[in-house]
Amino acid sequence: MGKHTEQCTIDNMAKVTVTIYMDDKDKEALQRLADAEERSLSQMALLILKQAIRKAEQEGKI
Repeated sequence: MGKHTEQCTIDNMAKVTVTIYMDDKDKEALQRLADAEERSLSQMALLILKQAIRKAEQEGKI
């Protein structure tokens, strides 16, 4: 198992597909980060998004 600092879990909620467009350099940086954490690109993006959502919730923004 990889050196995950936070475990991505599977839950009973329905999953949806979301398409995003980003610059090549951002995608490459995201891939390097995912590789460093032994995650897939999709797992890394989801983790970052979940962290941003939790932070916004804690700050009362959403």
